[in-house]
Amino acid sequence: MTRAAAEGSIDGKYRLLERLGVEGDVERHLAEHTAIRRAVELHCLAPGVGADADAAGRLTRTARVLGGATHPGLQGVVDSGRDAAGRPYVVLEALRGKTLGQVAGPEPMELRRAARIVVQVLEALRALHEAGVVLRCLGPDDVMLELVGAGDERVKLRGVAGAAFVREEAPKLLVTRYTAYLAPELRRGELGLDPRVDLFSVGVLLRQLLTGSPRGALEALPDTARRALARACADDPDERFASVEGFLQAVALLLPTTDRPPREQMPTPADPLQADLQYLHLRRTTRHGPRGVPERESRLSLLPVLLTIEAIYRRFGPGVWAELCREVEEAETLLPGAGHTPVHMARGVPVALFSEVLVAVDHIAGRGDLGLLTELGEAIARRGLLRLFPDLPQPITPDALISGWPYLWSRIGLDGKAKVQRVGERAARLSLERQVTPSLELAGLVAGIVRRGLLEAGASEAQVLLISSEALGDARDLYGVEWG
Repeated sequence: MTRAAAEGSIDGKYRLLERLGVEGDVERHLAEHTAIRRAVELHCLAPGVGADADAAGRLTRTARVLGGATHPGLQGVVDSGRDAAGRPYVVLEALRGKTLGQVAGPEPMELRRAARIVVQVLEALRALHEAGVVLRCLGPDDVMLELVGAGDERVKLRGVAGAAFVREEAPKLLVTRYTAYLAPELRRGELGLDPRVDLFSVGVLLRQLLTGSPRGALEALPDTARRALARACADDPDERFASVEGFLQAVALLLPTTDRPPREQMPTPADPLQADLQYLHLRRTTRHGPRGVPERESRLSLLPVLLTIEAIYRRFGPGVWAELCREVEEAETLLPGAGHTPVHMARGVPVALFSEVLVAVDHIAGRGDLGLLTELGEAIARRGLLRLFPDLPQPITPDALISGWPYLWSRIGLDGKAKVQRVGERAARLSLERQVTPSLELAGLVAGIVRRGLLEAGASEAQVLLISSEALGDARDLYGVEWG
């Protein structure tokens, strides 16, 4: 940080004490309010820069950005105005501490310290996003760390020069130097008005803290950290976290509590799909989980529910079902002959009730990590693929199963939009979104149906990953599918 002696005053109210640095045509000064002797940070145009310069617009935008979102993690705006020549200036709270760029060294930072810092960055970023602001070029020098209390650190976001308002005509980001923190779409020249560009930047910051470099190797990191970074730093925005909330869930897993041990203290399933479910289930246990109750609820077709009950009976016998019904009293109403079949045929089965059934059977007969649900889905596909999907072309092929994904979902759920996102050589991305009451349990069951369905359709091998879950606040249930 460049510091130099400064002379003079601004608007008769602020005495310039020290120049902190210069960014283009904007200078930053440590200053003092002449009346109350309060230290402040003052941003003004460099000498010779006129009031109609582009930099003047950026200064005005800084005042609007930081003045329009209130959060303790944002550098506060104290005042703004124009000097005697009509040139704008902005006055902000004075910050004491070091930037993240000064603190982050070539050696990895301790995991919990890094997570605490990034959680604060994300919470401040959430306030900006809720105010309709996207920063677009957040880097380590834009994050200030102040020491408070007994060694605790408080984060302040201070760099908003490239910020844009999502709902207004935004200026194109002037990129003078491409950095690792810049999202790929910004490097391609896009405006970058999607909040996910900021999540990419924070992901790279976290990677730098945990590895010592913005492009550091991830192999030595815990599984929870690798998963968080893979999502946040994905080149494709659709595969990143949909919002700050999802990223917060993931980073919070790096801060174990008495109620939530570290993931590394739990046995991780060898099956990648079951490991995905376990991880997503853990994300849901963090304090940053999604909130709110929908006005109505999603429903399922009765047939997949009955096939699931059949799979539970065949695998575990009536004793487990009886114990399940003691945990979920309404489960008994799902059985044929209970008198509710006509209603369920006409209106469908509430997803919430079916999810309770799946949670209960996993608790009673599984490992408590939802892995059993994929096995039940596979059992359904093994015995009832044609019963469940009678209109698939015969003989069923893997390609037909994948291209028929919207049809498959229509036979399971009564709302939600299923799409084949993309198809490659024996690989695809399948998505499901706009569910009224999305369910992680249901997503795990469906993943099992798809995986076994591919094998029943002639694939020699099949793998399904559950990349994201709408039930956790992600934009969609996203399945990564590969087959041989």
